[in-house]
Amino acid sequence: MPNRHYDFAILAIYTLSTMLNVGLTMPSKWSLPVFASRPLLRRCLLATSCLGLLLPVTAQAQNAAIPTRVGQIASLSGSVSYNGAGSGGQWVAATPNYPVTNGDSLFTQAGAEAAIILNASRLTLGANTEVQITALDDTHFSATESQGEVFLSLSDLQAGQIFTLETPRGTVTISQAGAYDITAGDAQTPTTVAVLEGAASVGQLQIPAGQEGVLSGTDQTTAQLAPLQRDAFEDHVMAEMMPPPPPYAAAPVQQMTGVDELSTYGSWSQSPDYGAIWYPYVTPGWAPFREGHWAYIAPWGWTWVDGEPWGFAPFHYGRWIDSDGRWGWVPGAAYSPGYAYGPDDQPVYTPAVVGFFGLAAGAALTASLLASQSVGWVPLAPGEPFYPAYHADPAYLRRINRGDVRNFDPAAHREVAPGDFANRRAATYIPADAMARGSSVAYFGRPMTPALFGHAHALGGFNQALHPQITHQPAAAPHPSAFATQHSTPPMITHGAAPAIHPTMARPAPNGGEFHPGPETRPQNFGSHPPAAPVVEPHAAPPRPSAETFHQPMPHVYQPHEAPPRPQVQTYHPPMQTYRPPAQAYHPPMPAYRPPAPQFHQPAPQPHAAPRPQPHQDTRDDQHHP
Repeated sequence: MPNRHYDFAILAIYTLSTMLNVGLTMPSKWSLPVFASRPLLRRCLLATSCLGLLLPVTAQAQNAAIPTRVGQIASLSGSVSYNGAGSGGQWVAATPNYPVTNGDSLFTQAGAEAAIILNASRLTLGANTEVQITALDDTHFSATESQGEVFLSLSDLQAGQIFTLETPRGTVTISQAGAYDITAGDAQTPTTVAVLEGAASVGQLQIPAGQEGVLSGTDQTTAQLAPLQRDAFEDHVMAEMMPPPPPYAAAPVQQMTGVDELSTYGSWSQSPDYGAIWYPYVTPGWAPFREGHWAYIAPWGWTWVDGEPWGFAPFHYGRWIDSDGRWGWVPGAAYSPGYAYGPDDQPVYTPAVVGFFGLAAGAALTASLLASQSVGWVPLAPGEPFYPAYHADPAYLRRINRGDVRNFDPAAHREVAPGDFANRRAATYIPADAMARGSSVAYFGRPMTPALFGHAHALGGFNQALHPQITHQPAAAPHPSAFATQHSTPPMITHGAAPAIHPTMARPAPNGGEFHPGPETRPQNFGSHPPAAPVVEPHAAPPRPSAETFHQPMPHVYQPHEAPPRPQVQTYHPPMQTYRPPAQAYHPPMPAYRPPAPQFHQPAPQPHAAPRPQPHQDTRDDQHHP
């Protein structure tokens, strides 16, 4: 239904319900006593009142802006909890390849680790870490780190894209590609912002590459620079970096969430018709959208969650092609080498790049019939537009199909019969109740046969007809301290570069004693750009510490919900050795060449010829032997 007709129907129903209800509440002289006494009218008025209240809310939800940029839950290790749009507001066990958007949270328990991939960037959560996404759109990413440690590897940031991470002592702002490690700290442990490459800021404190900002205090935060220290978590994360897509891939492809994981699990090639194509390493008989399950995630509705470790980008962007029995993923078929990219060419997330259909024995699928029938889908091919089941305006439809359909026109919508899709060989169907439960497609799904396409029908209003019945596995919720959940950031006193860390600012050593910084370590080079020069700003002299400050504090007993302090990392410098040329290996002289002596062989004896058999002669006496 067009938007103007939908709004007019809502307004008419709401106005009718208001008029009838007002008529009932007026004095008897002006009311409708005859009609109001009828139970049927009473029920009708109650229904119109409910519609008048619910439909505006539904219209607002349908016309709300659909997120076009999402993150991906990836690289889960250990016990990781998730709370967001796909869990109904409950803490449940995190699932790989789940999309994350505004309001979603992740919590890693002791010994666990998780990663969130966003475009070409990656956020890795260490153990005992809680992160909630507070804002996510085409240009901004904001999150709150209540506790724990987060490593950010930011690559290929577009103009105007900003990352902000709020900690209990201040907000970290990053607008440059690079590598950053942020530890939230607690009441006894300072907050640290380590910049391996790039530049960050916390309030007025500018943190260049090769330095880290140290924030301490509860009622008042003191911030200053210190030499960078590397820990085992940072080294572990940097060792797992994955290669980006090939350079001949279009620029928007670099911004697709999860595309960096594909180089490890498949091969790229270049086609004159489609540009870059990625071929996964799969077994014979594999087909897309068969190794995973369906989940209901607001605001998109039914969303595909693939079971492969690389199964995010190929199922939420681009299209699939079937080339001589080999499946390949085309991230952008409409992009040509001379194409001029603009702001509208940023990739748009899709819950599932498929066309849905229903199976019924010659009857149209209604909401009641759908519950006992089956649901099918076909992977879309290049040139086949995607029409979502949720509400979308023409501008959204243009953006979501821009890179895959040339000269796309939202007004020229034509229903495609399920048997006319180019990738009908990969068509799959599953019982509707199994889909509603989120069951495995590999177990409950079945491939379509040519005979079944005659009973297939396009699905309209799919999200509203099939109600989810998914049950998630509950998981532990975080228990941050009061310091980690404080809502107001304490005032900050900023100091620039300091020759040494003040004793009250020092990070505690593993034994609970005072930490003394060692020599500055050289950060690992993440790119071709040299690190920025340290920015030293004028600052007031730090307060003179009292004698009580230098006393060794009592060891702190950490609770299960508190993050332990970062251990001191000692940089190993091998002793200088005097260069000695390697000893020359001894090679004996080659002996003079002597031709081999002639060999004399005695002639081999010839075999004797076997005696030739003689003809048999009969010597019997015929007279005596008849």
